[in-house]
Amino acid sequence: MAKDSSNDHLIKFGRHLQALRKHKNLSLRKLAAKCNIEHADIKRYEKGEINLTFMSLIELSKGLEIPLKDLLDF
Repeated sequence: MAKDSSNDHLIKFGRHLQALRKHKNLSLRKLAAKCNIEHADIKRYEKGEINLTFMSLIELSKGLEIPLKDLLDF
């Protein structure tokens, strides 16, 4: 059985993050304003280009108004 690479996890998380954002009808800029993260960084998270910090995860869950566990359930 092949293991997923770290990048695969980032891409899966990014797709999940984007789906949650769109479900809440938030643009990148609106979400950025709600969670104190640059919109360009959120875009890079959604593309799986960069790794997130724990504090970024907390900010995103606050901005999306969802529990952190729901953000991590992908």
